[in-house]
Amino acid sequence: MPSPFLSNATTLFRRIATWFSQNEVVIPWLLYFGLLALYLAFPTRNYYWDGVSFAQTIEDTKQLGTNLIHPNHLIYNVLGYYFYNVLLAVGFNVRAITALQVLNNIVSAMAAVVLYLTLKAMLRSLYLATFLTLLFALSATWWKFSTDADAYIISVLFLLLSFYFVLPDKRPQPYFVAFLFFLSMCFHQLAILFGPVVMVGLFFQEARVESKAKLSTGLKFGVTTILLTTTAYFSCFYLATDKLELRAFARWITYYSPDASFTFNIWDNLFYTLRGNARLFLSGRFSLITGLVRPSIVVLMVLLVVAFGTFVYLVVKNFHKPGSKSFRALMNNSRRRPLLMLAVVWTLIYLAFLFVWLPQNTFYRLFYLPALILLVGLFASARYDFVTYTPTYRLAVFTIAVGVANFLFQIYPYHHPDKFPPVRFALELSKEWPEGTSIYYAADNADKSLVRYFTPQTAWTRLANQTPDSEELKNIYAQGLTAWLETTAIDQLASTPEGSAWLSAHAKNDSKRELKDRGFRIEFLQVVP
Repeated sequence: MPSPFLSNATTLFRRIATWFSQNEVVIPWLLYFGLLALYLAFPTRNYYWDGVSFAQTIEDTKQLGTNLIHPNHLIYNVLGYYFYNVLLAVGFNVRAITALQVLNNIVSAMAAVVLYLTLKAMLRSLYLATFLTLLFALSATWWKFSTDADAYIISVLFLLLSFYFVLPDKRPQPYFVAFLFFLSMCFHQLAILFGPVVMVGLFFQEARVESKAKLSTGLKFGVTTILLTTTAYFSCFYLATDKLELRAFARWITYYSPDASFTFNIWDNLFYTLRGNARLFLSGRFSLITGLVRPSIVVLMVLLVVAFGTFVYLVVKNFHKPGSKSFRALMNNSRRRPLLMLAVVWTLIYLAFLFVWLPQNTFYRLFYLPALILLVGLFASARYDFVTYTPTYRLAVFTIAVGVANFLFQIYPYHHPDKFPPVRFALELSKEWPEGTSIYYAADNADKSLVRYFTPQTAWTRLANQTPDSEELKNIYAQGLTAWLETTAIDQLASTPEGSAWLSAHAKNDSKRELKDRGFRIEFLQVVP
C-alpha cells in the first residue's frame, strides 16, 4: 500500500477524530440513527423459523390471549402483538413479521448505543468506544438477527443495560438492576446465565465496604430477581394452562424443542465452538453476490480490497512494536482489573454452557458477544496505557473490512428473496394458489410454517386420519377450489400400503410442486376426489 495514501488517510482521520472529540455528544445520536437507517434499509428475507412462527401466532390472535405466552420467551409475542397492532392503527399496512423486524431494528440500534456508553465509561477512549461499537453492530450474526424477527436482540439489550449499571465506578442499584435482568429473562430464558455476572459486578461496586453490606446488596438483587421472575412465570403458566401444580410448572418452564439437547462429543463441540465464534463476526458466501453486482457493489468491493490490504499492511508494519506486557499492565490496573474479571466471567459462563448445549447454533452466542467486544477493548486499552505511541488505526480499518464483507456476502444478498430458496418458492406458490386453496399437512416444521405464512390466502388442515376426508375433498372442488398435500402429509401417506394406494388413486398427474436445494425438501401434490 503506497505510503502517501496512508499518510493522507491518516491526516484526514485525525481531523475527523479531532472534530468528534470536541463534539462527543453527537456520537451516540449518529450511531443510533445511522445504524437504524442501515438496518431498516436492508431487512433480511432469510428468515429464521422462530420469527415466522412468532409472526403467524401474532396474526392469528384477534385479541390479546394466552396463546401469545411461551415459556422460552415469555412476553416477546405480547410485545410484538402490541407493536404490530400499533403500526396497523397508525396506517402502516404491514405483516407481523415486518413489524417484528422493525422492532428489532429499533432495539438493536439502542443496544449499540448502550454498548458505546459502556465502552466509553470503561475505556475512556472515544476511538476505541466508537469502532468497537461499530464492530459489534456490523458483526455478521448480530447484524443478521437485527434485521430478522426473533427474541435474542431485545434480551441482549436488557443484559447490556444491566451490565452498564453494575460497572465498578457506579453506585450499587440492586433493585433496578434486578428489574432490568428480570426483563431480559422475560424475553429469553438464556439470559438467566448472566445472573452471576451481575452478582460479581455488585460485589465490585461494594468492594470498599464491609462484608455485611456486600451480602445485603447481593441479597437485595437475588431476592428481588427471584420474586419478580417467579411471580411473572407462574402467573403466565396459570393463565396458559389453568393449573397450579408445581411439577407441571417445572415442566413448563424447562420446555425446549424436541430436537434440542445436550451433546458431549468434545471434538465436535470444540469445532462448533470455534466456528461459531468466528461466524459471530464474519459470515456469508461469495457465491451469494452472483447476479446482484451493480456499480455501487463494485465500489464496495474495491473498498473491501483496499481495507483488507491496508489492515494487512498495518499489522505487518506494527508487528514488532512493544506490547507483550499489555496483559500484565491490565492486571496491574486497579480500575480495569474488575472490568476484565466481569467480561471474563460473562464469556466463560456462556462458553461453558453452549459448549454442550446446541453448540452448532451460532445465534445463541449473541448473549456473550458484548463480552467479547469488551475484552478486545480492554486489551487494546492496556496497550495504549503501557506504551505511548501513535494509534495504528488497525481497529478502524478492520471494522470497515468486516462491515463491508458482511454486507456484500450476507446482508445485501439475503435482502433479496431470490437468494433464499424457501421464501422464493413460497412466493411463487402464493401467486399460483387462489383464495381458499386447501392444504393438508401431517406435522409442524419450519418449512411448512414458512410456506403457510407466505401463502396467507390458503387454508391449512392437519390430517386427523390417514387420508383426507373424501366428502371434504368433494366440497372443496364443488366450490371451484383445489386441495394439496404438503411434504409431511405425502410422507405419512407413502409410509403405509393403504396410504400409497390412496395416493395413486387421488394424486393429480404432473401436479407436483417441489423445492430440493441445499438441504431443503419442500413438496406439494394436488389431490382430487
